[in-house]
Amino acid sequence: MTRTVLVSLSLSLALSLVAGCKKPAPVEEAVEAPAPPPPPAVDEEATAAAVKKMHEQFARVHFETDSDALDAESQEALTSNVAIMQEHPTIAVQVQGHADERGTSDYNIALGDRRANAVRTYMVAQGLAPARVTVISYGEERPVSEGSGEGSWSQNRRAEFKITSSGVEDDLVTGTVE
Repeated sequence: MTRTVLVSLSLSLALSLVAGCKKPAPVEEAVEAPAPPPPPAVDEEATAAAVKKMHEQFARVHFETDSDALDAESQEALTSNVAIMQEHPTIAVQVQGHADERGTSDYNIALGDRRANAVRTYMVAQGLAPARVTVISYGEERPVSEGSGEGSWSQNRRAEFKITSSGVEDDLVTGTVE
């Protein structure tokens, strides 16, 4: 009888050990991730039309002396610029910051940079992807109006745009195609 109990206990113990064991997880076969979709084809005709529209309607932004603040008129112009860019998602721009001739070269480079970044910040806040708007400062090095006087200085305190993507590199000048 002792022997029967021992065999019975051994059998119970073996069954409980087997019942408590989990089956090994099935081995999953490696599956290749699907290839990413190809980039959208650049429609050259649409790009040319977008560039023309940007030449005709993209606005420069002007600033007060020693300022990088965007006034209401500048904000309105930038909102319009953003709307054009949202219609053409393959186009990116470089914002070029400028200053008048007053101040040191280093100061004017820094001021142009602050102006370009103020424009970029506003455009990104309006919904453009940050990667679509880059900045550069030229300080006083690229005046649009030669001369020493408020008439010239006010034209030179500006931010303007250059198209930098879609196989196009083109300076934008408000209202004219150059």
